Amino acid sequence: MRTILTELSFAFVCFKMNIASAMEYRASFISQVVFMIINDAIYFVFWWVFFDRFKEVRGWAMDDMFLLFAIITVGFGLGFGIFGNARALPRLIAEGRLDYYLALPRNVLLHVLTTRSSLSAWGDLAFGLMTYVLTGRFSVPEIALFLVASLCAGIVLVSFAVLAGSLTFFIGNAAQISELAMNAVLTLALYPANIFEGAVKFLMLTLIPAAFVGAIPAQLVSDFSWGKLGALVGFSMLIAASATAVFYAGLRRYESGSALHVNL
Repeated sequence: MRTILTELSFAFVCFKMNIASAMEYRASFISQVVFMIINDAIYFVFWWVFFDRFKEVRGWAMDDMFLLFAIITVGFGLGFGIFGNARALPRLIAEGRLDYYLALPRNVLLHVLTTRSSLSAWGDLAFGLMTYVLTGRFSVPEIALFLVASLCAGIVLVSFAVLAGSLTFFIGNAAQISELAMNAVLTLALYPANIFEGAVKFLMLTLIPAAFVGAIPAQLVSDFSWGKLGALVGFSMLIAASATAVFYAGLRRYESGSALHVNL
């Protein structure tokens, strides 16, 4: 327990340093946040226009899309705002940049992930919170479920990024594969889940866990059951443990880079 608290304290210090670093260039930070909010809003308008015309698709209406977008963007913002290096993992491995982390007496994976914050992810977080206001779900249980659902969505996204990035240990630079996999998860998660059937739906529950990023967290908030909560939390813990295991299995195969990198 003491070790866990120490590592969490270290992660919090890294988080504060990342925010302090971002505040040194406030104009850049604010512009990235604003442009990401605009980017999310443009994508969201498509669904607004769609449901204004068709009203409902297999039980999904605009109110459900508000909740879906809120959970995904808040989860993404929290996940990559804190663990910003998750999507850069293939490049760090391929370029031999893990040497710096291996030389320090810290949990390697946690240190790698928390060294950098994705500044644009805070724009996703801001957009998600604004979108949640439109859901009208302001009771204490609903807000608590929303936070749990968003947190689980963030864990799944970061863990999946680590899993995809760790492929670099085994097959060489997997940056493109990792990016394609992440885009697939995010794209599928932003669609109403009921429109998918058969093989695609199976993939969304397994290899490309988009359902655990969007649909299942949204259904947990809109139609709570203990079974849904258990499935979401259980899967989040399972994929996080799997990502950790695969990363450290791959780390045994890691070879130091020949280039000299300076980390400040």
